[in-house]
Amino acid sequence: MKLPAFLHRKVFLIPAALIAVLVFVFAWQIDFLFTPQVRMASTENGAQVELTPDIFFTFSRPVDRKILIPSMTPDVEGVWVYEKPVYGKHLFRAVRFVPQHTLAPETEYTVRLANIQSAAHIGNVYETAYRFTTQPLPDIASITPEDGAKDISPETTVTVSLNIPNPDIAEFTFAMQPDVTFTTTMNEAGDAYTLAFKKPLAQGTEYTLTAFRAGVVRHIETNEVVHREDPKEVSRVDFATAPPPNIKSVKPNGDQAHVDSAIVIIFSTAMDAASVEKHFSITPDIAGETTLSDDGTTLNFAPTKNLAYATAYDATVSKGAETAVGGSLEEDVVYSFTTIGAARITRTSPQDGNSGVGVNNTITFTFDQDVDHASAESHFSIKPSAPGAFSWDGNTLRYQPSPALTRNVTYTAHMAAGVTSVHGQPLANDNSVRFATEPEVYKIPIAIDFQDQSLSCEAAALKMALAGKGVSVSETDIMNIVGYDSTPHSGSTWGDPYLAYVGNIAGRQNTTGYGVYWDPIAKAAKHWRGSSEAFTGWNITQLTQELAQGNPVVVWGIYGSGYEDSWSTPEGKSIYAWKGEHARTAIGYMGSKDNPSQIIINDPVAGQIYWSRARFESDWGIFGNAGVVVR
Repeated sequence: MKLPAFLHRKVFLIPAALIAVLVFVFAWQIDFLFTPQVRMASTENGAQVELTPDIFFTFSRPVDRKILIPSMTPDVEGVWVYEKPVYGKHLFRAVRFVPQHTLAPETEYTVRLANIQSAAHIGNVYETAYRFTTQPLPDIASITPEDGAKDISPETTVTVSLNIPNPDIAEFTFAMQPDVTFTTTMNEAGDAYTLAFKKPLAQGTEYTLTAFRAGVVRHIETNEVVHREDPKEVSRVDFATAPPPNIKSVKPNGDQAHVDSAIVIIFSTAMDAASVEKHFSITPDIAGETTLSDDGTTLNFAPTKNLAYATAYDATVSKGAETAVGGSLEEDVVYSFTTIGAARITRTSPQDGNSGVGVNNTITFTFDQDVDHASAESHFSIKPSAPGAFSWDGNTLRYQPSPALTRNVTYTAHMAAGVTSVHGQPLANDNSVRFATEPEVYKIPIAIDFQDQSLSCEAAALKMALAGKGVSVSETDIMNIVGYDSTPHSGSTWGDPYLAYVGNIAGRQNTTGYGVYWDPIAKAAKHWRGSSEAFTGWNITQLTQELAQGNPVVVWGIYGSGYEDSWSTPEGKSIYAWKGEHARTAIGYMGSKDNPSQIIINDPVAGQIYWSRARFESDWGIFGNAGVVVR
């Protein structure tokens, strides 16, 4: 039977719609199946983290690490490491950031993963970003004695409590005015400091305690400070110690009494003038006139000549001195003070021996007394020379270098003896502060490029070095010039890596494949960059001098914990070889080029890494400090 035309249309229209839906769903499923999704991050967006966070991301399926671009803003020295391979050391499903230094406190960071795509290049390419903030610096929660406290015992200690523990991310320093000697200790919890004074504080004296804080960034392995902020005042308290018994106040006090001072004692009750004058004495003895105020409460002793500099005096009203109403003192009233002496430096910033000092930090010298500003400025010097401007904050001279200091340089700031004091004697001793600025980081901007084959590290390393000189080539292009030694591996006989690549570049190390040494790689380098050359026996300074000129260097060492595994060629030539032979590209250094502390390397397997000088030299020395410099 023949169907009507409209039924024909209906029968075929419905399947067409279903097919369209199925195609859409299938396409969506393909995208879902093959586009890697970020399944887990070590921290949630907007979270607060510690300064040594574990930053990692896992993916739903392996990603193409050759195009994936992980980055962090602000920039942090560290290494992106690929983890969770599907097999061997290939097809990774996780990436982790391993910082070399602690992160900066109280800072917002953004981690961005760009060019996320499957290792099979199927599905979309996309990017994602995570933001987090680092923990705040600890702050001062309270100080005991508190601000404004009176009648504090001269035997007191000072306790400075923090709002959170301080895990070596901040340096707190303290200053007392008048200046006194004290030791500073931290409790086991890391949230409180105790200031213990070498001798009791002076009676009836007003003191000011000032607290300073500087954030620090430390090398995670060595705990060495690599950046030290300028110290900033974060708290200040004033307190007064109790006067002697029966005394309301005394002047002068402390250890900065002016030599032209009169001695003033205010009693808590009215005294008999004749009796007080009879019972008053001062040691060492000095001539002067003693008077009592009309209300009988204030004794004034005016020396006939200035007191001696830097001298401790005891003022005494002895037992038996009568009050105006017939009573008497039951015990001697003694208080001590010391006259001002030669000016001293009580605090500096940076402190002597500091490292990692910020190049924009201010250099300060704090005097224990008022000094002539022009005199102090004329006695200041810094070596190496660094131009700058002076300013003053109370008794603190501040020197702000402009332009900034140079990285990785040891400076000596010097305050020479002879600075004129306003009330005391000139600065008696030279004062020098030796400090090192934060390390220089020099890095040729070469992106990491992972090797294409299981054993193609030499070609990959040269490819990156050539890229640093503006030459874009493939590993295949390089290997076409390097060439292959097809000698089969039989027992202790194999090919010659000094002439060509030995074994299968996609094989297994020291079994079916090995590698190639510097001369064949240099031949390929010269094909594109004619002044390139192979070398052996270099030292670290020769390497860093080339890097400082923008010339990357391919270096030989081993990957992992290798061991010597030598052989001979069919012709009887002895071949020095190691299980784990590996080539990398040196692209920079930390520290000075004459004395670097770390070498920065693009490793075609591990990614960008920072090695200590000792570790680098140990690995590099396995093959006699050999390499290829690409100029």
